[in-house]
Amino acid sequence: MKIHLPGLVVLALLGVTLPLGAEVVDRVMAVVGSAVVTLSDVRAADAFGLVSGATPAEVLDALVDRELMLGEVDRYAAPDADAAVLDRRLARIQARFPSRVLFEQALARTAMTEARLRAFVSENLRIETYVEQRFGSAAQPTPDEVSRYYREHPAEFTRAGRLAPFDEVQPAVQQKLAADRRRELVNDWLERLRRRGQVRIVGQRAPVSEAGSPSTSAAAGPGA
Repeated sequence: MKIHLPGLVVLALLGVTLPLGAEVVDRVMAVVGSAVVTLSDVRAADAFGLVSGATPAEVLDALVDRELMLGEVDRYAAPDADAAVLDRRLARIQARFPSRVLFEQALARTAMTEARLRAFVSENLRIETYVEQRFGSAAQPTPDEVSRYYREHPAEFTRAGRLAPFDEVQPAVQQKLAADRRRELVNDWLERLRRRGQVRIVGQRAPVSEAGSPSTSAAAGPGA
């Protein structure tokens, strides 16, 4: 869930508790400009596979990067996510859980609702669209780069002592080079955003396991 300063975050940063045994205000893990990333955000992102990251620290870093990218997406008024694509992505997230009951339990444990989950995934799709529009063309390798990579890395295309013909593997080579270059471009962009933005890591790197993520087999699959 997205929270903006001041107000709730001030209480969280000070560790203020509510009276009469009420729950402690959700802990703030990072501040990105005027937005904050909470412990519940980290746990929800892990439980529902909303960002990449194998450890709590990686999940937190990915959420910080997401906030930075979302600021750019909003600044350039990227279009809303296609409803059909959004529905499919949400269905894939729910399919991570063996049952609807376990899905709803994960929502409750991470202070998430289906409406907020839908909004979060919609923002993810807007970010993906923006990144593809901005870096997709620039990441495409030239034909010479594709053929040179094939010639210089024959071991990658040799199976059972047989070198696969170039025409057979050319699409895979092009896809790999494009993905590698796109990742480099995005990483460079994120470094500039971090230098330009105001990012502060506040909380300790808390365990995510308390969120009650589904089992490894149920949670397998790409992020949202």
